[in-house]
Amino acid sequence: MSISDLNIAHPVETDAIIFDLDGTLVDSAGDMTAQLNAILIERDLEPLLVATASTFLGDGMRSFAGRAFSLRGMDDREEAIDTFISRYKHTDHPMTKPYDGVIETLGALREAGWQISVCTNKDESIAIDILRQTDLLRFMDIVCGGDTVSFKKPDPRHLGALAARACHAKLPKIMIGDNRNDFEAARGYGIPFAFASWGYGSLPDDCKAVYLTKFSDILHIVGLPGH
Repeated sequence: MSISDLNIAHPVETDAIIFDLDGTLVDSAGDMTAQLNAILIERDLEPLLVATASTFLGDGMRSFAGRAFSLRGMDDREEAIDTFISRYKHTDHPMTKPYDGVIETLGALREAGWQISVCTNKDESIAIDILRQTDLLRFMDIVCGGDTVSFKKPDPRHLGALAARACHAKLPKIMIGDNRNDFEAARGYGIPFAFASWGYGSLPDDCKAVYLTKFSDILHIVGLPGH
């Protein structure tokens, strides 16, 4: 599917765009892997490559850590997961950076009147902290994490909860994400979806989605001049 096929190039002041966080707005795999590896090394287990750990992202922090620790056959996984989340929550994230073009593109969207929110399976307080540290929080209307709602992506009710918080419920919306959870949530909620191909995830061949090759492609989707 091409960008033109998405057919939402009619921006008005009340349109809303919803982003996933990890692998879509920011590259966070380095910091998350570093925290995993510190725990593995403490237990005399082999650390993980970032490329390996990044394949476990998308279902929330507990799932991410659990998959990594299972790969290394760790016995005390639940305790280790709690340790991972606590350490990650209470440390800075120096390797986590916005992808190229994110700040410029979000600025252009805001200038054109778009409402911008984040729907992530990551813990909400950590997501807000990362957005603040990367200077992206100033663009956001609302951040809805996976730990503050009853359902998380791929359940479309996660998007519904975000829309209710941000008063987006009756607005035209589009979801941008980098994995199948994002796609399924958007499809279930009944809004267009565009795939961030620079991220960590992938889509099955039968998923009909616009494939974005760089972040600024989003401007073309919504009918704004590119940067």
